[in-house]
Amino acid sequence: MPSILFVCLHNACRSRIAEAICTSLAPDSWTIASAGTQPSAEVDLKAVDILRQHRLAISTARPKGFDALPAVQWDCHVDMTCGEAPHTIPARTRLTWDLPDPLDGPMTRYEELFQELTARIRNLIQELQPCRP
Repeated sequence: MPSILFVCLHNACRSRIAEAICTSLAPDSWTIASAGTQPSAEVDLKAVDILRQHRLAISTARPKGFDALPAVQWDCHVDMTCGEAPHTIPARTRLTWDLPDPLDGPMTRYEELFQELTARIRNLIQELQPCRP
């Protein structure tokens, strides 16, 4: 089954929101994870709030780095670092989504990010969905 890894700088906001959205939309058999190139000490509380408003939750309380990931060959690696932290993750496909971090801005920025991620993730799931006879 497909596996998707979302990566941002701190694993505190963008990648965490993407992981929560994708987990809610993808089949249960898929592997969905997120990580940060430079994990922060805490999750962005506004990211938690926007997910709560959409009846979703962050998977773990603390941001995580690559060492906390399962040892798998990722089918798709979605890079949201905006080129700030080059890294190499083994993956069959690598996508770059230049989505700026809302940086503790107004909740409207978090809602815009949530909506943009939801649209992109719906398309990604459709592309990765195994063909059914």
